[in-house]
Amino acid sequence: MNFPIPVFFLSFLTFLIVLSIKRGRQTRNQQEVNEAFLERERKANATRKKDISTLNYLPFQAEQLPLKTGRDDALLHLEADLTELSGKKILNLSRYSNTDLKLMYGPANLNELSEYDENYHTLSKTLYDYAARLAELENTDDAIAVLEYAMSLRIDSSRIYLLLASLYQKRHTPERIQEIKAALSSMEETFAAKVIPQLESFHTAK
Repeated sequence: MNFPIPVFFLSFLTFLIVLSIKRGRQTRNQQEVNEAFLERERKANATRKKDISTLNYLPFQAEQLPLKTGRDDALLHLEADLTELSGKKILNLSRYSNTDLKLMYGPANLNELSEYDENYHTLSKTLYDYAARLAELENTDDAIAVLEYAMSLRIDSSRIYLLLASLYQKRHTPERIQEIKAALSSMEETFAAKVIPQLESFHTAK
């Protein structure tokens, strides 16, 4: 005697078949991604060492800053860090992976390039901390000078530009926020697009 196959069972069976096909495709796609990565990594590790002496290093000079502004312990510590950074090579390589860097310059340069990138992030944080401490101590003019110097270096830290905008506002010169926007417009597009809208919260000149 033949019994009809329930519709539910057929639907469930179809679901299992479709799920199995999708999983198979995902597995194949992941395998292709893994193979492509391993091949790229192999090429990167085989890349010859390139000359990195002429890269676009950040021209940071601590003497351009208003150092020795007081006897505050926090400022003195930050000034020492900035002075030490002044003698180092500094590069912003955050948009590149280690594989990218090895393909571009060879694996033999990876440790040095990683160090230069770390110097960049240390400089970015230290400049902000230094300016923020100056602002806390009501040394607004020097805080602005530090932030404007960071802006001239095109440091990609949103905190720097937002603090500078707030100090322009405090100094009753909100029209100068347009200078920040102009500087940002010459920087990496994704970063500028993130920061410029945040400046709209400040009162800019009409």
